[in-house]
Amino acid sequence: MRKVLSKLFQSVLIMFLVSILCFVLVKAAPGDPVMTYVQPNMSEAYIETLRENLGLTKPLYVQYFIWLGNILRGNFGYSLVNMRPVLSQILERLPATVCLMGTSLLLAVILSIPLGLFSGKYKNGALDKITSVLSYVGISIPNFWFGILLIYLFSVYLGWLPSIGMHSEGDHSFLDLVRHLILPCSVMTFVNMAQFTRYIRSSTITELSSDYVMVQTAYGMSETGILFKHVLKNAMLPMITVLGMSLQSLVSGAMICEQVFSWPGTGQLAVTAVTTFDYPLIMGITMLTALLIVVGNLLADILYTIVDPRIRHAG
Repeated sequence: MRKVLSKLFQSVLIMFLVSILCFVLVKAAPGDPVMTYVQPNMSEAYIETLRENLGLTKPLYVQYFIWLGNILRGNFGYSLVNMRPVLSQILERLPATVCLMGTSLLLAVILSIPLGLFSGKYKNGALDKITSVLSYVGISIPNFWFGILLIYLFSVYLGWLPSIGMHSEGDHSFLDLVRHLILPCSVMTFVNMAQFTRYIRSSTITELSSDYVMVQTAYGMSETGILFKHVLKNAMLPMITVLGMSLQSLVSGAMICEQVFSWPGTGQLAVTAVTTFDYPLIMGITMLTALLIVVGNLLADILYTIVDPRIRHAG
């Protein structure tokens, strides 16, 4: 319990520091937010009154605490481009990103576990060599290049799958969603699976050289039983940290991948906010992404203590 409270305090402190950094960087960015509201016929006095109403004449530390108080109440401000609430825009795009990233993470974990286990068990074998090559390719190639390649092959050349969007015009069925999901999900699944497989393979090789494997073998337990009943549990420990770090992608999404496939998620929203200098929207997405990173790390630490008795007893 003491360890959890300590981690919780660290998480709050990290979020506080992230909020300061985010606020300072946005204030240091070029441009004046007031100019978004200025019309050609406005007088200087009216513009100055507008600046006071927006709180921009107050000292920076006062502006920061006002902004932080609004954030804690769930008020992320309004977009400078369309004057809509930032939080509502993020929540509108969130289901699309969760659908894409959640599906790709789930598929990557399901596929990487057997590949990593058997690659580690049969080290330097045919399966291990093929898996290693595919993993290195998945880690090395840029997402946008792989996405464009799939679009050209399956959409332009073969004409099997749609290339952009989440639904066809006039068709919002589940089957249509699945057809649009295949290409972007394949890109993210392949990239995540390449990373996960390397982690599980490395952990499997380490665990197979442990003493408990020799003991279980001496007791007559089958190799498959040892692999899935004992080695798998210990080999999955590093994956807890990796999955915790991947939790933020449920909000931020894969920005480049969503942009390539015109997937209407928060990743594409973030790219649009950056290109249009929409600072409140950038700050809102940054804070929510940082929150999920901190929460993911906190959950990973808690799961470590639950899964591994050695850490629990040491704490």
